[in-house]
This record gives sequence, structure tokens and C-alpha cells, in this order.
Amino acid sequence: MKNNVRRLAYVIFTGLVAICVYLSLIPYYLKHVPGGGALADPRITARESMIKRGSIYDRAGRVLARSVPQKGGGFVREYPLGSSAAHLIGYYSIKAGSAGLERTRASVLLGLDEGNPLYSLLNRITGKPGVGNDIILTIDAGLQQYVAGLLNGQKGAVVVIDPATGAILASASYPSFDPTRVLDYMNKPDSPLLDRALQGAYPPGSIFKIVTAAGILKDLPGMAGETIHCSGELEVNGFILKDNAVHGNVDFQEAFARSCNVAFGRYGLALGAKNFINLAGTFGISVRPGFPLPLYPGYIPRVDELSGPALASSAIGQGKVLVSPLQAALVACAVANGGEIMKPYLISRYSGPGGFAKTFRPEKWLMPMTPAVAGVLKDEMIAVVKSGTGRAAALPGITVAGKTGSAENPHGKSHAWFVGFAPAEQPRVAVAVVLENQGSGGAKAAPLAREILRRALE
Repeated sequence: MKNNVRRLAYVIFTGLVAICVYLSLIPYYLKHVPGGGALADPRITARESMIKRGSIYDRAGRVLARSVPQKGGGFVREYPLGSSAAHLIGYYSIKAGSAGLERTRASVLLGLDEGNPLYSLLNRITGKPGVGNDIILTIDAGLQQYVAGLLNGQKGAVVVIDPATGAILASASYPSFDPTRVLDYMNKPDSPLLDRALQGAYPPGSIFKIVTAAGILKDLPGMAGETIHCSGELEVNGFILKDNAVHGNVDFQEAFARSCNVAFGRYGLALGAKNFINLAGTFGISVRPGFPLPLYPGYIPRVDELSGPALASSAIGQGKVLVSPLQAALVACAVANGGEIMKPYLISRYSGPGGFAKTFRPEKWLMPMTPAVAGVLKDEMIAVVKSGTGRAAALPGITVAGKTGSAENPHGKSHAWFVGFAPAEQPRVAVAVVLENQGSGGAKAAPLAREILRRALE
């Protein structure tokens, strides 16, 4: 009799272990097939339908995504900001699958990863409908809507960051999409599902001169005191690098404020290919910071690709150099934050049933320059807005620091860029704006950046 009881106990115990192992594998599968679809395990899809996904909130508790119960059972996702935050939040549906945070943080929203383990395990064993964890973001819903509204109709992207913490305050991309009607946007021209702010690959143009200038001030400070003659072009091994004007004799400050290609082409040649590549890496170009959404890491040519002409072109943000708007914003953050780049982050907290809470803190990431070098560059960027190419970004009563760019590309008119921050004395907001095929950064991107900074500082 005792043996039979013991055998029965073993069988029950083995069954419980098997169930626990099976349930523990669900989060693993969800990372690969979240949101259902043709490749999804039907058991996972069935489990998802039993769980009320957690909500997603902005920094002030405003709802960005929530699950609404249906009469026939189950839930459907609702997105109060519509297309304004679609690339960040993403979408979730049985037919279309998922994207954005709805995909990358599916296991958190479903309560299968993170959360109170006892509460979650009890629900799984008893088969009760579960409740997922909520996610609180760093973005401001009002600013997000405002930025998306300014972009509307202009292909491009905007990223707004707190340079002191790395918190993303807003990130918008246009064209955008309605997250409740995703199938209508599949295979459409202009790639409305592409998050240009985080995944766009753009030549940076003259905004990259911030990086080159930092290299000169760090490694060749004597050259910053020299005067360079700009005749409107620079010849490098038979290659002619064109400038936007004939600037005559310019010192370092004038070259930066007037965005002189000849001077910065020479600066790049003086730095050399290896130093230039290392310099770009210290600013996060081609480096992945770890982020809850897919990021384009940027591209810097290899040493064997940086001949004299290629190096001179790269130093002014042309050639094969590519960055995302997020990376451009982080370059501005380096100057604003005394030479240090904080790790960019989007999620501030998880919270869930059973008293679960997990908070994410600001983290130091890179130190591309000393505070002294950052101070010099800050003054140069202030001069750009006060009397240089960035005057359209000026705000009354507030000191704005910035850099414009007009990046040539092989597919049409130049892209218009602006990166900057304010107030320059104690920076609270940094911004990057890129408008595709809009031409002059000073004429097109700078006015948009001005309005974004104004709203963000309010």
C-alpha cells in the first residue's frame, strides 16, 4: 500500500515538474513569436488570449496603450495617441502580429517575464485568466503629440532627450500609421512602418562637424588656433571637396559657425583615419547602447575605406558616414552634458499585480570629451544660433546652442538637419531634427527645432 502511494506521489510530482517546465518555456517562445501569426505556437496564442495585457503609460500616467474587453471574450488593444506614438508603442493584433514595445516587451506585458512569480505561477497552474504588467515610459504624451503634429506632412524624424539623464522625452517619425489598421500600411511606398527616428540611416552632413571639432580640440588643440584660407574648395589627391561659399581666412570659431567644409576637411585629414574612427566610436557611432527597440547602429568607414578624399568627406559628415536621428541627438547631448553621454532609455518602470515594481535608473554610457572641450563646443554652438547658420532656432530670452546640416544624398535634394539644446547655461532638453530632401538645415530644420524646444521647455 505504501509503495503504491509513493509511486502515485512520484507520478504527480513528475507531472507538476513537467507542467512547470512547459510554462517556464512560454516566455522563451514569446520572444520569438509574440503576437501570434502563422508561425506562432497555437498553445501560446491560446494562452495570450487568456491574459489581459498590461497597459503602457507616459511619464505622467497618461495611457498610451490598453486592453479593452470584448463581448465575445478576449481583449483588443486600444491606442489613445493613434499614429502619434505608433512607432514607439507599436501594435498588437491576431491578424497583423506585433511590433514596437508590444513585441519586444510582450513577455513583460503578459506577465510571463518579470512580475510577482508566485502570483503568475498560481494563475498558470489554476488556469485563471492572468493580468500582465504595466510599463511606464519616459516620454511625455503632450510633447509626443506636438512633435508628431509638427512633422505631419514632412518626411523625416525628431528625437527629444533630457541630456542629463538620457530619458527619451519624444520620438516621432513621419510617415506614420494607425496601429489599429496596420494591414492597410503593408508594402506602401515611403515605408510608413519604418521608425526613422531610431532606425533611419542618414548622412549627417555638417552636424557631424561637432564630432570632428571635438577631435581637434582633444588631440590637436594647436590647430584650433590656426587660420585656414577657404577658397570655396579643397583639393585632396585630385578630388575636389566643394564648400557652400568662399569664406576667406577663417579661424576655428568662424569655421564652425559658418560651417566651412574646407577647414573641416583639413581637420579630418590632420586627425587621420584611425583616430577619426576611434573618435566616432566614442560618440556612440557604430555602438549599440542596449535599448528596448531596434536601433540602427550607424556606420563609419573602415580604415581601408578612408583614403584622403574619403577622410575629408567623412569629416564633414558626407561620404559613407551614416547615423540615425537618435545618434545625432546623443552627439548634442555630449556637449550639453559636459562631455558625457548618458545611456538613452525609454522605459522608466514596470509595475504589476501582487505589488511588483521595477524601476530603471539613468546610467552613464560614454565620455567622448572632457568638460573643457565640451565647454568650448557649447560656446561654438551658441554662436551658430546667435550669428551663424542656425539663427532660425533662436528663442527670445533663452540661449539656444545648435548646429545645422545640409546632407547631400544620392537620391535627391539634400536632407535638412538641426541638433541642439537649451537653455545652454543649464541644458534641460536636447533635440535632433532631420527632414528628408528639404535642403537647408538652417532654413527648414532649425525653425522646427525652435518650436520643439519652446514646447519642451514649457
